Amino acid sequence: MGLPPVCDLEPTGSWAQSVLTQPASVSGNLGQRVTISCTGSSSDIGDYDVHWYQQLPGMAPKLIIYDNSKWPSGVPE
Repeated sequence: MGLPPVCDLEPTGSWAQSVLTQPASVSGNLGQRVTISCTGSSSDIGDYDVHWYQQLPGMAPKLIIYDNSKWPSGVPE
């Protein structure tokens, strides 16, 4: 059990300041799919690629999704 993954932005168009908001926690049963939202405050949030990182206690952050919906090799979908 760890903290929910954290979302991060990478600008792909013109740079603008945006604040990301996501829930502090999500819950579900083992094997159940859950949805974690990540919303941006900027109107041009669609100009960014979103990356998701998972950080387990005592461990470095691990990239689990990049460019909005791509999985690195070795990371299960």
